[in-house]
Amino acid sequence: MGNRVSLLPHSISRDISERIGRAVARTGLTPNALTVIGLLGMGGAGALAAYGKFWQAGIVMLVAAFFDLLDGAVARATGRATDWGAVFDAVSDRLADFALLFALLIWYSAAERFDRTAIVLIGISLFGSMMVSYTRSKAGEFGVSIRTGLGTRLERVLIMAIGLLSAQIVPILWLLAVLTNLTALQRWLITWRAMRSLEQQPPRIGNDISNDGEPDEPADSPFGGQVGD
Repeated sequence: MGNRVSLLPHSISRDISERIGRAVARTGLTPNALTVIGLLGMGGAGALAAYGKFWQAGIVMLVAAFFDLLDGAVARATGRATDWGAVFDAVSDRLADFALLFALLIWYSAAERFDRTAIVLIGISLFGSMMVSYTRSKAGEFGVSIRTGLGTRLERVLIMAIGLLSAQIVPILWLLAVLTNLTALQRWLITWRAMRSLEQQPPRIGNDISNDGEPDEPADSPFGGQVGD
């Protein structure tokens, strides 16, 4: 079971995805290498943001996100998709989310530019991001697959990049704080409805309900891979 409501399209045709994956694979880059490059890039973007170099951080973030989006496509095209790769990708995405918001926390915590509102919004956004991921992960344990939502990682990355490139950080933090928590609530409601439906079905003999086989909560990537969310 699942729900495909999201703000942006999350997939392209499988044929295009495989072509992109094979083209990237010819460079010698493995799916895990792409994940590492993406994570390091996000860390670099965070370091730049922590020093107030926002537009530079935005550019680095978009480049890093592009590498991160490709890992799933390469894994599928080369037959290297593994459970460990999915876990590694999902954990890396959580680290990247934390790095960027923590970098902004450092910036706005400095005495000369202390901004209590920004700090509170960063905390709320971190909480919302965590709950978006946790809700899908927990729902999957009970056979409820939630692959998208109003504000999955794809939407959050693009929103953050726009904020960094335009240096409109606090307005973007307001948007993230609201969107992440609305998405968590949306997924909670989807899970509640799906589980009520499952409970009303007659029990299955010898066919236990399992999750969708994906750890944490990666959402579909536009390249046919996954964006850990």
